[in-house]
Amino acid sequence: MTDSLSPADRIRQHFSHRVINQVRQIIDLWRQLPERDWQPETLSELILATDKLIRYAKRFGAAKHQSLAVELSQLLMRIANGNSPDSELLEAINAIIIGLSKTALRHTDKHSSAAIIPHKKPVYIALQDIDQAVTMAEQMQYFGYRPELQRTPHDLTQTLEQRHPSAIILDHDFGSGGEGLNIARQLQDTRETPLPVIFTWKDDPPCLLEQIQALRCGGVAFFDENNVHAIIGQLESELDTAPVIAQKILIVDDSRTQSIHAENILNKAGMVTQVVNEPLQVLSVLQAFAPDIVLMDMYMPDCNGMELSRIIRQQPEYFHLPIIYVSGEEDRDRQLAAMAEGGDDFLTKPVSPPHLVATIKNRVARARQLRDLIARDSLTGLLNHTHLQEALQLAIRNASDDVPVSFAMIDIDHFKQVNDHYGHPVGDDVIRNLSLFLRQSLRKTDPIGRYGGEEFAVVLIDANLEQAAAVMDKIRKNFARLIHDHNDLRVSFSCGVSQWQGQSVSELIAETDKALYEAKHQGRNQVCTASSHK
Repeated sequence: MTDSLSPADRIRQHFSHRVINQVRQIIDLWRQLPERDWQPETLSELILATDKLIRYAKRFGAAKHQSLAVELSQLLMRIANGNSPDSELLEAINAIIIGLSKTALRHTDKHSSAAIIPHKKPVYIALQDIDQAVTMAEQMQYFGYRPELQRTPHDLTQTLEQRHPSAIILDHDFGSGGEGLNIARQLQDTRETPLPVIFTWKDDPPCLLEQIQALRCGGVAFFDENNVHAIIGQLESELDTAPVIAQKILIVDDSRTQSIHAENILNKAGMVTQVVNEPLQVLSVLQAFAPDIVLMDMYMPDCNGMELSRIIRQQPEYFHLPIIYVSGEEDRDRQLAAMAEGGDDFLTKPVSPPHLVATIKNRVARARQLRDLIARDSLTGLLNHTHLQEALQLAIRNASDDVPVSFAMIDIDHFKQVNDHYGHPVGDDVIRNLSLFLRQSLRKTDPIGRYGGEEFAVVLIDANLEQAAAVMDKIRKNFARLIHDHNDLRVSFSCGVSQWQGQSVSELIAETDKALYEAKHQGRNQVCTASSHK
Protein backbone atom coordinates (compact mmCIF):
# COMPACT_ATOMS: atom_id res chain seq x y z
CA MET A 1 0.00 0.00 0.00
CA THR A 2 1.02 3.64 -0.37
CA ASP A 3 1.58 4.03 3.40
CA SER A 4 4.42 1.48 3.28
CA LEU A 5 6.36 3.44 0.66
CA SER A 6 9.59 5.17 1.57
CA PRO A 7 9.83 8.97 1.11
CA ALA A 8 11.94 8.44 -2.01
CA ASP A 9 9.38 6.02 -3.45
CA ARG A 10 6.56 8.46 -2.70
CA ILE A 11 8.38 11.15 -4.67
CA ARG A 12 8.89 8.72 -7.56
CA GLN A 13 5.23 7.73 -7.43
CA HIS A 14 4.17 11.39 -7.42
CA PHE A 15 6.16 12.19 -10.55
CA SER A 16 5.16 8.89 -12.16
CA HIS A 17 1.50 9.90 -11.84
CA ARG A 18 2.25 13.40 -13.13
CA VAL A 19 4.02 11.98 -16.18
CA ILE A 20 1.13 9.61 -16.97
CA ASN A 21 -1.52 12.30 -16.50
CA GLN A 22 0.51 14.67 -18.70
CA VAL A 23 0.59 12.01 -21.43
CA ARG A 24 -3.19 11.73 -21.20
CA GLN A 25 -3.55 15.49 -21.55
CA ILE A 26 -1.33 15.53 -24.66
CA ILE A 27 -3.32 12.70 -26.28
CA ASP A 28 -6.58 14.54 -25.55
CA LEU A 29 -5.31 17.87 -26.93
CA TRP A 30 -4.00 16.21 -30.10
CA ARG A 31 -7.41 14.62 -30.58
CA GLN A 32 -9.10 18.03 -30.21
CA LEU A 33 -6.89 19.94 -32.67
CA PRO A 34 -8.68 18.93 -35.91
CA GLU A 35 -12.06 19.38 -34.20
CA ARG A 36 -11.04 22.95 -33.27
CA ASP A 37 -9.89 23.68 -36.82
CA TRP A 38 -6.21 23.84 -35.76
CA GLN A 39 -6.73 26.94 -33.63
CA PRO A 40 -3.40 28.59 -32.66
CA GLU A 41 -4.58 28.66 -29.02
CA THR A 42 -5.09 24.88 -28.92
CA LEU A 43 -1.79 24.26 -30.70
CA SER A 44 0.00 26.50 -28.18
CA GLU A 45 -1.69 24.61 -25.35
CA LEU A 46 -0.44 21.31 -26.80
CA ILE A 47 3.10 22.66 -27.17
CA LEU A 48 3.08 23.86 -23.54
CA ALA A 49 1.75 20.49 -22.38
CA THR A 50 4.55 18.73 -24.29
CA ASP A 51 7.18 21.01 -22.74
CA LYS A 52 5.75 20.23 -19.31
CA LEU A 53 6.01 16.49 -20.03
CA ILE A 54 9.68 16.96 -20.94
CA ARG A 55 10.31 18.59 -17.55
CA TYR A 56 8.34 15.94 -15.61
CA ALA A 57 9.99 13.08 -17.48
CA LYS A 58 13.46 14.51 -16.90
CA ARG A 59 12.82 14.93 -13.17
CA PHE A 60 11.26 11.47 -12.86
CA GLY A 61 14.00 9.83 -14.93
CA ALA A 62 11.56 8.57 -17.57
CA ALA A 63 13.97 8.53 -20.51
CA LYS A 64 11.51 7.07 -23.03
CA HIS A 65 8.86 9.69 -22.22
CA GLN A 66 11.44 12.45 -22.43
CA SER A 67 12.79 11.29 -25.79
CA LEU A 68 9.32 11.01 -27.32
CA ALA A 69 8.23 14.37 -25.90
CA VAL A 70 11.31 16.13 -27.28
CA GLU A 71 10.66 14.64 -30.72
CA LEU A 72 6.98 15.62 -30.50
CA SER A 73 7.87 19.18 -29.54
CA GLN A 74 10.12 19.51 -32.59
CA LEU A 75 7.37 18.20 -34.89
CA LEU A 76 4.71 20.48 -33.42
CA MET A 77 6.89 23.53 -34.05
CA ARG A 78 6.68 22.72 -37.77
CA ILE A 79 2.91 23.34 -37.81
CA ALA A 80 2.21 26.89 -38.89
CA ASN A 81 -0.35 28.72 -36.78
CA GLY A 82 -3.83 28.28 -38.20
CA ASN A 83 -2.71 25.72 -40.79
CA SER A 84 -3.04 21.95 -40.73
CA PRO A 85 -0.02 19.65 -41.23
CA ASP A 86 0.39 17.60 -44.39
CA SER A 87 0.07 13.81 -44.40
CA GLU A 88 3.78 13.21 -43.79
CA LEU A 89 3.80 15.40 -40.70
CA LEU A 90 0.46 13.95 -39.51
CA GLU A 91 1.83 10.42 -39.73
CA ALA A 92 5.00 11.37 -37.87
CA ILE A 93 3.08 13.05 -35.03
CA ASN A 94 0.55 10.21 -34.83
CA ALA A 95 3.41 7.74 -34.47
CA ILE A 96 4.77 9.73 -31.50
CA ILE A 97 1.31 9.97 -29.90
CA ILE A 98 0.85 6.21 -30.21
CA GLY A 99 4.34 5.73 -28.80
CA LEU A 100 3.41 7.84 -25.78
CA SER A 101 0.20 5.86 -25.32
CA LYS A 102 2.24 2.67 -25.14
CA THR A 103 4.15 4.09 -22.19
CA ALA A 104 1.05 5.45 -20.43
CA LEU A 105 0.42 2.25 -18.46
CA ARG A 106 3.80 1.05 -17.30
CA HIS A 107 4.63 -2.61 -16.67
CA THR A 108 7.63 -1.59 -14.56
CA ASP A 109 5.90 0.86 -12.22
CA LYS A 110 6.45 -0.77 -8.84
CA HIS A 111 5.33 2.24 -6.84
CA SER A 112 1.61 2.16 -7.59
CA SER A 113 -0.66 0.25 -5.20
CA ALA A 114 -3.10 -0.44 -8.05
CA ALA A 115 -2.64 -2.36 -11.27
CA ILE A 116 -3.07 0.87 -13.21
CA ILE A 117 -2.58 4.57 -12.69
CA PRO A 118 -5.94 5.92 -11.49
CA HIS A 119 -7.86 8.47 -13.50
CA LYS A 120 -7.08 12.02 -12.38
CA LYS A 121 -10.68 13.23 -12.26
CA PRO A 122 -13.19 11.45 -10.03
CA VAL A 123 -16.41 9.73 -11.05
CA TYR A 124 -19.38 10.88 -9.01
CA ILE A 125 -21.83 8.21 -7.84
CA ALA A 126 -25.29 9.46 -6.89
CA LEU A 127 -27.68 6.58 -6.10
CA GLN A 128 -30.74 6.35 -3.89
CA ASP A 129 -29.42 3.12 -2.37
CA ILE A 130 -26.33 4.14 -0.39
CA ASP A 131 -25.27 0.54 0.25
CA GLN A 132 -25.31 -0.18 -3.47
CA ALA A 133 -23.36 3.03 -4.12
CA VAL A 134 -20.69 1.89 -1.64
CA THR A 135 -20.48 -1.53 -3.30
CA MET A 136 -20.17 0.09 -6.72
CA ALA A 137 -17.44 2.44 -5.49
CA GLU A 138 -15.44 -0.45 -4.02
CA GLN A 139 -15.58 -2.37 -7.30
CA MET A 140 -14.68 0.68 -9.39
CA GLN A 141 -11.48 1.26 -7.45
CA TYR A 142 -10.09 -2.06 -8.68
CA PHE A 143 -10.50 -0.76 -12.24
CA GLY A 144 -8.47 2.38 -11.57
CA TYR A 145 -11.34 4.87 -11.16
CA ARG A 146 -11.70 7.43 -8.38
CA PRO A 147 -15.32 7.14 -7.22
CA GLU A 148 -16.80 9.82 -4.96
CA LEU A 149 -20.18 9.25 -3.31
CA GLN A 150 -22.82 11.99 -3.43
CA ARG A 151 -25.47 11.15 -0.85
CA THR A 152 -28.10 13.82 -1.58
CA PRO A 153 -29.07 16.09 -4.49
CA HIS A 154 -27.76 19.03 -2.43
CA ASP A 155 -24.38 17.30 -1.99
CA LEU A 156 -24.17 16.64 -5.72
CA THR A 157 -25.07 20.16 -6.83
CA GLN A 158 -22.69 21.71 -4.29
CA THR A 159 -19.84 19.43 -5.41
CA LEU A 160 -20.52 20.16 -9.08
CA GLU A 161 -20.17 23.88 -8.37
CA GLN A 162 -16.66 23.23 -7.07
CA ARG A 163 -15.40 20.62 -9.54
CA HIS A 164 -16.71 18.74 -12.55
CA PRO A 165 -15.93 14.99 -12.63
CA SER A 166 -14.93 12.83 -15.59
CA ALA A 167 -18.40 11.24 -15.51
CA ILE A 168 -21.46 10.80 -13.29
CA ILE A 169 -23.35 7.62 -12.41
CA LEU A 170 -26.75 8.99 -11.51
CA ASP A 171 -30.07 7.52 -10.40
CA HIS A 172 -32.59 9.12 -12.77
CA ASP A 173 -34.92 9.55 -9.79
CA PHE A 174 -32.18 10.69 -7.40
CA GLY A 175 -33.89 12.53 -4.57
CA SER A 176 -37.27 11.39 -6.01
CA GLY A 177 -39.49 13.20 -8.48
CA GLY A 178 -37.01 12.93 -11.37
CA GLU A 179 -34.50 15.13 -9.58
CA GLY A 180 -31.58 13.27 -11.17
CA LEU A 181 -32.72 14.34 -14.63
CA ASN A 182 -33.08 17.96 -13.50
CA ILE A 183 -29.58 18.03 -12.02
CA ALA A 184 -28.09 16.56 -15.22
CA ARG A 185 -30.00 19.04 -17.39
CA GLN A 186 -28.77 22.03 -15.36
CA LEU A 187 -25.21 20.67 -15.41
CA GLN A 188 -25.10 20.28 -19.19
CA ASP A 189 -26.42 23.83 -19.65
CA THR A 190 -23.25 25.15 -17.97
CA ARG A 191 -20.80 23.23 -20.18
CA GLU A 192 -19.46 23.70 -23.70
CA THR A 193 -18.99 19.93 -24.15
CA PRO A 194 -21.41 17.36 -22.65
CA LEU A 195 -20.32 15.46 -19.55
CA PRO A 196 -20.98 11.69 -19.79
CA VAL A 197 -23.85 10.73 -17.49
CA ILE A 198 -24.70 7.06 -16.96
CA PHE A 199 -28.25 6.88 -15.64
CA THR A 200 -29.37 4.00 -13.44
CA TRP A 201 -32.65 2.55 -12.24
CA LYS A 202 -33.41 0.33 -9.26
CA ASP A 203 -36.79 -1.39 -9.27
CA ASP A 204 -38.64 -0.68 -12.51
CA PRO A 205 -36.94 -0.21 -15.90
CA PRO A 206 -37.43 3.29 -17.34
CA CYS A 207 -40.03 3.80 -20.03
CA LEU A 208 -39.06 5.05 -23.48
CA LEU A 209 -40.00 8.64 -22.61
CA GLU A 210 -37.71 8.59 -19.56
CA GLN A 211 -34.88 7.21 -21.70
CA ILE A 212 -35.39 10.00 -24.25
CA GLN A 213 -35.37 12.59 -21.45
CA ALA A 214 -32.13 11.09 -20.11
CA LEU A 215 -30.61 11.23 -23.59
CA ARG A 216 -31.44 14.94 -23.80
CA CYS A 217 -29.65 15.47 -20.47
CA GLY A 218 -26.38 13.98 -21.71
CA GLY A 219 -27.20 10.40 -20.81
CA VAL A 220 -25.00 7.91 -22.63
CA ALA A 221 -26.62 4.75 -21.26
CA PHE A 222 -29.26 3.41 -18.86
CA PHE A 223 -28.44 0.46 -16.56
CA ASP A 224 -29.87 -1.46 -13.64
CA GLU A 225 -27.77 -0.14 -10.75
CA ASN A 226 -26.96 -3.74 -9.71
CA ASN A 227 -25.21 -4.33 -13.03
CA VAL A 228 -21.98 -2.78 -11.75
CA HIS A 229 -19.59 -4.26 -14.27
CA ALA A 230 -21.73 -3.26 -17.25
CA ILE A 231 -21.62 0.29 -15.85
CA ILE A 232 -17.83 0.06 -15.53
CA GLY A 233 -17.65 -1.22 -19.11
CA GLN A 234 -19.58 1.83 -20.28
CA LEU A 235 -17.22 4.07 -18.30
CA GLU A 236 -14.27 2.45 -20.04
CA SER A 237 -15.80 3.24 -23.40
CA GLU A 238 -16.65 6.85 -22.51
CA LEU A 239 -13.35 7.70 -20.82
CA ASP A 240 -11.00 5.82 -23.14
CA THR A 241 -7.89 7.96 -23.48
CA ALA A 242 -6.20 5.82 -26.13
CA PRO A 243 -5.32 7.84 -29.24
CA VAL A 244 -7.59 7.32 -32.21
CA ILE A 245 -5.74 5.73 -35.12
CA ALA A 246 -5.72 8.30 -37.92
CA GLN A 247 -8.01 7.49 -40.83
CA LYS A 248 -6.09 6.77 -44.06
CA ILE A 249 -7.70 7.91 -47.31
CA LEU A 250 -6.54 6.92 -50.80
CA ILE A 251 -7.52 9.62 -53.34
CA VAL A 252 -7.69 8.34 -56.94
CA ASP A 253 -8.17 11.22 -59.38
CA ASP A 254 -6.35 12.04 -62.61
CA SER A 255 -6.80 15.77 -61.88
CA ARG A 256 -3.91 16.99 -59.76
CA THR A 257 -5.84 20.14 -58.83
CA GLN A 258 -8.89 18.20 -57.63
CA SER A 259 -6.83 15.68 -55.68
CA ILE A 260 -4.79 18.40 -53.93
CA HIS A 261 -8.02 20.17 -52.99
CA ALA A 262 -9.44 16.97 -51.47
CA GLU A 263 -6.13 16.25 -49.75
CA ASN A 264 -6.07 19.67 -48.06
CA ILE A 265 -9.63 19.25 -46.79
CA LEU A 266 -8.94 15.79 -45.35
CA ASN A 267 -5.57 16.74 -43.85
CA LYS A 268 -7.28 19.58 -42.03
CA ALA A 269 -9.68 17.01 -40.56
CA GLY A 270 -6.69 15.05 -39.23
CA MET A 271 -6.80 12.35 -41.90
CA VAL A 272 -3.71 10.89 -43.58
CA THR A 273 -3.95 10.85 -47.38
CA GLN A 274 -2.20 9.32 -50.37
CA VAL A 275 -2.89 10.62 -53.89
CA VAL A 276 -2.85 8.51 -57.06
CA ASN A 277 -3.08 10.56 -60.27
CA GLU A 278 -2.35 7.58 -62.53
CA PRO A 279 -5.14 5.02 -61.99
CA LEU A 280 -3.10 2.04 -63.25
CA GLN A 281 -0.85 2.39 -60.17
CA VAL A 282 -3.71 1.81 -57.72
CA LEU A 283 -3.06 -1.83 -56.80
CA SER A 284 0.58 -1.28 -55.84
CA VAL A 285 -0.33 1.81 -53.79
CA LEU A 286 -3.18 -0.05 -52.08
CA GLN A 287 -0.80 -2.68 -50.79
CA ALA A 288 1.82 -0.20 -49.57
CA PHE A 289 -0.56 2.40 -48.09
CA ALA A 290 -3.30 0.08 -46.66
CA PRO A 291 -6.06 2.74 -46.66
CA ASP A 292 -9.30 2.70 -44.68
CA ILE A 293 -11.25 3.99 -47.66
CA VAL A 294 -10.84 4.89 -51.36
CA LEU A 295 -12.09 8.21 -52.75
CA MET A 296 -12.36 7.68 -56.50
CA ASP A 297 -13.16 9.83 -59.52
CA MET A 298 -15.60 8.29 -62.01
CA TYR A 299 -14.04 9.29 -65.34
CA MET A 300 -10.28 8.94 -65.85
CA PRO A 301 -7.97 8.06 -68.75
CA ASP A 302 -6.95 4.41 -69.32
CA CYS A 303 -9.82 3.16 -67.13
CA ASN A 304 -12.89 4.50 -65.38
CA GLY A 305 -13.77 4.32 -61.71
CA MET A 306 -16.27 1.49 -62.16
CA GLU A 307 -13.70 -0.75 -63.85
CA LEU A 308 -11.13 0.05 -61.19
CA SER A 309 -13.62 -0.77 -58.42
CA ARG A 310 -14.39 -4.14 -59.97
CA ILE A 311 -10.67 -4.97 -60.10
CA ILE A 312 -10.20 -3.91 -56.47
CA ARG A 313 -13.19 -6.01 -55.36
CA GLN A 314 -11.64 -9.07 -57.03
CA GLN A 315 -8.85 -8.97 -54.43
CA PRO A 316 -10.13 -10.86 -51.31
CA GLU A 317 -8.30 -8.55 -48.89
CA TYR A 318 -10.15 -5.51 -50.29
CA PHE A 319 -13.62 -7.04 -50.43
CA HIS A 320 -14.82 -4.89 -47.50
CA LEU A 321 -12.77 -1.78 -48.34
CA PRO A 322 -15.20 1.17 -48.70
CA ILE A 323 -15.11 2.95 -52.09
CA ILE A 324 -16.74 6.35 -52.55
CA TYR A 325 -17.15 7.84 -56.02
CA VAL A 326 -16.69 11.59 -56.36
CA SER A 327 -17.77 12.89 -59.75
CA GLY A 328 -19.59 15.62 -61.60
CA GLU A 329 -21.93 12.92 -62.98
CA GLU A 330 -25.49 13.98 -62.15
CA ASP A 331 -27.42 11.26 -63.97
CA ARG A 332 -28.99 9.20 -61.19
CA ASP A 333 -29.15 5.99 -63.22
CA ARG A 334 -25.42 6.16 -63.98
CA GLN A 335 -24.68 6.84 -60.34
CA LEU A 336 -26.65 3.75 -59.31
CA ALA A 337 -24.94 1.70 -62.01
CA ALA A 338 -21.55 2.82 -60.68
CA MET A 339 -22.48 1.83 -57.13
CA ALA A 340 -23.60 -1.57 -58.41
CA GLU A 341 -20.02 -2.08 -59.62
CA GLY A 342 -18.55 -2.09 -56.13
CA GLY A 343 -19.05 1.47 -54.87
CA ASP A 344 -20.48 2.23 -51.44
CA ASP A 345 -21.51 5.84 -51.95
CA PHE A 346 -21.65 8.56 -54.60
CA LEU A 347 -20.87 12.22 -53.99
CA THR A 348 -21.64 14.74 -56.72
CA LYS A 349 -19.13 17.54 -57.31
CA PRO A 350 -18.82 20.12 -55.97
CA VAL A 351 -18.86 18.54 -52.50
CA SER A 352 -18.76 20.83 -49.48
CA PRO A 353 -15.84 20.10 -47.11
CA PRO A 354 -18.12 19.28 -44.11
CA HIS A 355 -20.14 16.85 -46.27
CA LEU A 356 -17.00 15.14 -47.56
CA VAL A 357 -15.41 14.82 -44.11
CA ALA A 358 -18.60 13.58 -42.43
CA THR A 359 -19.22 10.97 -45.14
CA ILE A 360 -15.70 9.61 -44.92
CA LYS A 361 -15.64 9.56 -41.11
CA ASN A 362 -18.91 7.64 -40.94
CA ARG A 363 -17.91 5.14 -43.61
CA VAL A 364 -14.50 4.47 -42.03
CA ALA A 365 -16.03 4.11 -38.56
CA ARG A 366 -18.46 1.48 -39.82
CA ALA A 367 -15.74 -0.33 -41.76
CA ARG A 368 -13.55 -0.49 -38.65
CA GLN A 369 -16.48 -1.78 -36.60
CA LEU A 370 -17.00 -4.52 -39.16
CA ARG A 371 -13.33 -5.50 -39.01
CA ASP A 372 -13.58 -5.60 -35.22
CA LEU A 373 -16.63 -7.86 -35.36
CA ILE A 374 -14.70 -10.27 -37.56
CA ALA A 375 -11.59 -10.19 -35.37
CA ARG A 376 -13.22 -10.21 -31.92
CA ASP A 377 -15.03 -12.63 -29.67
CA SER A 378 -18.74 -11.79 -29.48
CA LEU A 379 -19.11 -12.28 -25.70
CA THR A 380 -16.09 -10.30 -24.51
CA GLY A 381 -15.06 -7.99 -27.35
CA LEU A 382 -11.51 -9.35 -27.05
CA LEU A 383 -9.49 -10.72 -29.96
CA ASN A 384 -10.52 -14.18 -31.01
CA HIS A 385 -8.09 -17.11 -31.06
CA THR A 386 -6.92 -16.60 -34.65
CA HIS A 387 -6.37 -12.85 -34.44
CA LEU A 388 -4.62 -13.11 -31.07
CA GLN A 389 -2.08 -15.48 -32.60
CA GLU A 390 -1.61 -13.00 -35.46
CA ALA A 391 -1.02 -10.25 -32.86
CA LEU A 392 1.54 -12.46 -31.11
CA GLN A 393 3.36 -13.13 -34.39
CA LEU A 394 3.45 -9.41 -35.16
CA ALA A 395 4.79 -8.59 -31.70
CA ILE A 396 7.53 -11.18 -32.11
CA ARG A 397 8.51 -9.77 -35.51
CA ASN A 398 8.88 -6.33 -33.89
CA ALA A 399 10.70 -7.61 -30.78
CA SER A 400 14.28 -6.69 -30.00
CA ASP A 401 16.71 -6.66 -27.09
CA ASP A 402 15.25 -3.31 -26.04
CA VAL A 403 11.62 -4.37 -26.57
CA PRO A 404 11.07 -7.85 -25.12
CA VAL A 405 7.78 -9.73 -25.56
CA SER A 406 6.10 -12.02 -23.05
CA PHE A 407 3.01 -14.16 -23.36
CA ALA A 408 0.50 -15.02 -20.62
CA MET A 409 -2.29 -17.57 -20.55
CA ILE A 410 -5.11 -17.37 -17.99
CA ASP A 411 -7.66 -19.95 -16.89
CA ILE A 412 -10.56 -19.15 -14.54
CA ASP A 413 -10.43 -21.45 -11.52
CA HIS A 414 -13.32 -23.90 -10.90
CA PHE A 415 -15.32 -22.32 -13.71
CA LYS A 416 -17.48 -25.42 -14.19
CA GLN A 417 -18.61 -25.12 -10.58
CA VAL A 418 -19.62 -21.50 -11.22
CA ASN A 419 -21.77 -22.57 -14.16
CA ASP A 420 -23.24 -25.55 -12.31
CA HIS A 421 -24.03 -23.68 -9.09
CA TYR A 422 -24.97 -20.18 -10.34
CA GLY A 423 -25.97 -20.88 -13.93
CA HIS A 424 -24.44 -20.09 -17.31
CA PRO A 425 -25.61 -16.43 -17.38
CA VAL A 426 -23.54 -15.77 -14.24
CA GLY A 427 -20.65 -17.69 -15.81
CA ASP A 428 -20.89 -15.41 -18.85
CA ASP A 429 -20.83 -12.40 -16.52
CA VAL A 430 -17.62 -13.68 -14.92
CA ILE A 431 -16.02 -14.07 -18.36
CA ARG A 432 -17.11 -10.56 -19.36
CA ASN A 433 -15.87 -9.12 -16.06
CA LEU A 434 -12.44 -10.69 -16.46
CA SER A 435 -12.17 -9.38 -20.02
CA LEU A 436 -13.08 -5.87 -18.83
CA PHE A 437 -10.62 -6.12 -15.95
CA LEU A 438 -7.81 -7.15 -18.27
CA ARG A 439 -8.57 -4.27 -20.65
CA GLN A 440 -8.54 -1.78 -17.79
CA SER A 441 -5.43 -3.19 -16.11
CA LEU A 442 -3.15 -3.46 -19.13
CA ARG A 443 -1.83 -1.10 -21.75
CA LYS A 444 -4.19 -0.36 -24.60
CA THR A 445 -1.46 -1.64 -26.90
CA ASP A 446 -1.15 -5.06 -25.24
CA PRO A 447 -3.25 -7.48 -27.33
CA ILE A 448 -5.73 -9.43 -25.20
CA GLY A 449 -7.76 -12.36 -26.45
CA ARG A 450 -10.24 -15.00 -25.42
CA TYR A 451 -8.35 -18.19 -26.18
CA GLY A 452 -11.40 -20.38 -25.78
CA GLY A 453 -14.03 -21.12 -23.13
CA GLU A 454 -12.76 -19.71 -19.84
CA GLU A 455 -9.19 -19.29 -21.11
CA PHE A 456 -7.65 -15.92 -21.97
CA ALA A 457 -4.25 -14.85 -23.30
CA VAL A 458 -2.25 -11.63 -23.26
CA VAL A 459 0.70 -10.42 -25.32
CA LEU A 460 2.78 -8.19 -23.04
CA ILE A 461 4.91 -5.94 -25.23
CA ASP A 462 8.04 -4.35 -23.75
CA ALA A 463 7.89 -6.62 -20.68
CA ASN A 464 10.40 -9.31 -19.77
CA LEU A 465 9.45 -12.48 -17.89
CA GLU A 466 9.84 -10.95 -14.42
CA GLN A 467 7.88 -7.81 -15.29
CA ALA A 468 5.12 -9.74 -17.05
CA ALA A 469 4.73 -12.14 -14.12
CA ALA A 470 4.57 -9.22 -11.66
CA VAL A 471 1.89 -7.46 -13.72
CA MET A 472 -0.23 -10.60 -14.06
CA ASP A 473 0.12 -11.40 -10.37
CA LYS A 474 -1.07 -7.92 -9.41
CA ILE A 475 -4.05 -8.33 -11.73
CA ARG A 476 -4.74 -11.77 -10.23
CA LYS A 477 -4.83 -10.43 -6.68
CA ASN A 478 -7.14 -7.53 -7.55
CA PHE A 479 -9.46 -9.65 -9.68
CA ALA A 480 -9.95 -12.11 -6.83
CA ARG A 481 -11.54 -9.26 -4.80
CA LEU A 482 -14.24 -8.49 -7.37
CA ILE A 483 -17.86 -9.41 -6.61
CA HIS A 484 -19.57 -11.02 -9.60
CA ASP A 485 -23.06 -11.78 -8.34
CA HIS A 486 -25.66 -10.71 -5.79
CA ASN A 487 -24.53 -13.70 -3.69
CA ASP A 488 -21.05 -12.20 -3.18
CA LEU A 489 -19.49 -14.58 -5.71
CA ARG A 490 -15.72 -14.16 -5.95
CA VAL A 491 -13.59 -15.97 -8.51
CA SER A 492 -9.84 -16.42 -8.98
CA PHE A 493 -7.70 -17.39 -11.94
CA SER A 494 -4.45 -19.24 -12.60
CA CYS A 495 -1.85 -17.92 -15.00
CA GLY A 496 1.22 -19.10 -16.88
CA VAL A 497 3.80 -16.68 -18.32
CA SER A 498 6.65 -17.17 -20.77
CA GLN A 499 9.06 -14.83 -22.56
CA TRP A 500 9.90 -15.05 -26.25
CA GLN A 501 13.59 -15.79 -26.70
CA GLY A 502 13.79 -16.92 -30.30
CA GLN A 503 11.45 -19.92 -30.17
CA SER A 504 8.58 -20.37 -32.62
CA VAL A 505 5.09 -19.13 -31.83
CA SER A 506 3.86 -22.68 -31.26
CA GLU A 507 6.78 -23.40 -28.90
CA LEU A 508 6.12 -20.19 -26.96
CA ILE A 509 2.44 -21.06 -26.59
CA ALA A 510 3.31 -24.60 -25.49
CA GLU A 511 5.73 -23.28 -22.84
CA THR A 512 3.13 -20.87 -21.53
CA ASP A 513 0.45 -23.55 -21.48
CA LYS A 514 2.77 -25.79 -19.49
CA ALA A 515 3.35 -22.99 -16.97
CA LEU A 516 -0.43 -22.52 -16.69
CA TYR A 517 -0.86 -26.25 -16.04
CA GLU A 518 1.74 -26.00 -13.30
CA ALA A 519 -0.15 -23.10 -11.67
CA LYS A 520 -3.32 -25.20 -11.69
CA HIS A 521 -1.48 -28.28 -10.40
CA GLN A 522 0.07 -26.35 -7.50
CA GLY A 523 -3.31 -25.28 -6.13
CA ARG A 524 -4.65 -22.59 -8.52
CA ASN A 525 -4.97 -18.82 -7.89
CA GLN A 526 -1.31 -18.17 -8.69
CA VAL A 527 1.09 -17.22 -11.48
CA CYS A 528 3.81 -19.59 -12.68
CA THR A 529 6.53 -18.71 -15.16
CA ALA A 530 7.96 -21.03 -17.79
CA SER A 531 11.34 -21.01 -16.03
CA SER A 532 9.94 -21.82 -12.57
CA HIS A 533 9.10 -25.44 -13.37
CA LYS A 534 11.97 -26.44 -15.68
